[in-house]
Amino acid sequence: MNAKELAKILKNHEKWLNGDGGIRANLSGANLSGANLRWANLGGANLRWANLSGANLSGANLSGANLSGANLGGANLSNTIYNGINWLLLLGVVPIKGKCRAYKIINKQGEGIYQGGINYLNGLRFSVPKVDKDLNIQCSYGINLATLAWCLSEKKEDYCLLLMEFKFSDAVCPVGSDGKFRVKKCRKIGECDWKGNLLGGEKC
Repeated sequence: MNAKELAKILKNHEKWLNGDGGIRANLSGANLSGANLRWANLGGANLRWANLSGANLSGANLSGANLSGANLGGANLSNTIYNGINWLLLLGVVPIKGKCRAYKIINKQGEGIYQGGINYLNGLRFSVPKVDKDLNIQCSYGINLATLAWCLSEKKEDYCLLLMEFKFSDAVCPVGSDGKFRVKKCRKIGECDWKGNLLGGEKC
């Protein structure tokens, strides 16, 4: 999307926000990588799955904007409601006495659906030598866990869903995460159905 097209969309969105007609900005899936959106009024805009990597969003109004699945890697979020926020908390993963729970999808071989190497059917505790701590990288090395909503988007008939427990301090949740994050170590609680409920045992 070029700067002229973007400016027109933002102008119409401003009118929509002010009740002067206009059209709500629908930038779902738009490539806005590196775009200058400094102080832009994007309140209530649809930015779902938009590529905002490296965009300048400094001072932008993002209240009520749908950023689900948006790529915000390297974006400037200073002076916005997301400046310095812990994205794990934003996803709804809240610690209780320092520990959290989230989900892991495995295939019928017991390995992660994107990165193999660990068989999650064997044992209860799992760890990796190191985890990528760069918050601007969405997918990288570590044990990748996710919210139930993310897992449901990847559901297949021969996949299994596990509930895992980890320390909040061990988690690395990238900026703009759509529900996926990584940890250095975790403990398997058990197998779940696809509604997120434990199937009964402490291990599968």
